[in-house]
Amino acid sequence: MKRLAVAGRADWRQLVSTQGCTWHDDGKEGCWREDVVWELTRGETDLLMRSAAEVLSLYQQAADHVVRRGLWNRLGFETEEAAIIQASLERRDEAMLGRFDFLMDESGQPRLLEFNADNALSLVESAVLQREWLREVLPGKEQCNVLHARLVEQWKKRGVSQVHVAWRPRHAEVEGTARYMAAVVREAGLDAQLTALHSIGWHRGRAAFIDGAGRDVECCWKVYPWEWMLHEPFAGHLATARCQFVEPAWRLLFGNKGMLSLLWELFGDHPALLSCQDEPRSGGSWVAKPLLGREGCNVHIRRDGALVQQTGGDFGDQRCVYQEFVPTAAPDGWRPQFGVWTVGSEPVAIGIRETDDL
Repeated sequence: MKRLAVAGRADWRQLVSTQGCTWHDDGKEGCWREDVVWELTRGETDLLMRSAAEVLSLYQQAADHVVRRGLWNRLGFETEEAAIIQASLERRDEAMLGRFDFLMDESGQPRLLEFNADNALSLVESAVLQREWLREVLPGKEQCNVLHARLVEQWKKRGVSQVHVAWRPRHAEVEGTARYMAAVVREAGLDAQLTALHSIGWHRGRAAFIDGAGRDVECCWKVYPWEWMLHEPFAGHLATARCQFVEPAWRLLFGNKGMLSLLWELFGDHPALLSCQDEPRSGGSWVAKPLLGREGCNVHIRRDGALVQQTGGDFGDQRCVYQEFVPTAAPDGWRPQFGVWTVGSEPVAIGIRETDDL
């Protein structure tokens, strides 16, 4: 694994904006870089993809364990929330898209940080930007990335004719992600309706969710977390509505950080898993994460028992899990995080993010 400097495109800001990413300069370092590439061997790439496939199977087994043992409270779910999630599992509601986040430890073994099972952010960068960047900047190189093609295939066999692509307006990245997925739906030959979430209502007579024009919502692909949806005024209709939601409600279970400690308890001999517990550790090096935290918020990192870094956010009132800290190589002071995208049950792409801190 190497971090290499390359010559980026002079007009890259205009190019990536045209490709749907208008938030390219957001954050401390921006969210898109033209001048750096991470080069992996085929063996490293294969190991990442294989690890993702194996861990996804472990998640499915752990979910069955939760249902059989009724471990909903351990994961922080209320009775009503658990009923909606369990009903979705029992219906076998079809999932589409997810992203595992891995770090490589110092031996080169991918170690699972978490599963983004109900969060499509960074989709545009992975499915569009990095693919087009490689074609223009390094056309002789290969990339592990069939994400866009697999998404089109998934929509073609979804069994619906119309998809409402819903998001909460006023956030550029969320809107850009929704607009990209609407384009994918149309490429698959389906009708895509871009819809603000607040315009979706409930029709009592038809017992159906409807859009602002009164049309039934047959299928809804959303950029909105299930943990928020379950507290909306219409949440009581989710268990019985005919609408297909993508991602389905059971993905809230897979995205819960409490599954990390359950995975360790059940499958602690798997090399991709990190030691993880439900209770704080008195010493050692570990990371505390809220059960339903997002975007790295409210995370605490301790090295040899001492607090070395923490982040703020809106999830500070949640229970946490306590996961082993992963020492990892940092060429030029930058640590890569490997996002392995899955479509259905298949790993299909690797997107890389880097940081100069922990």
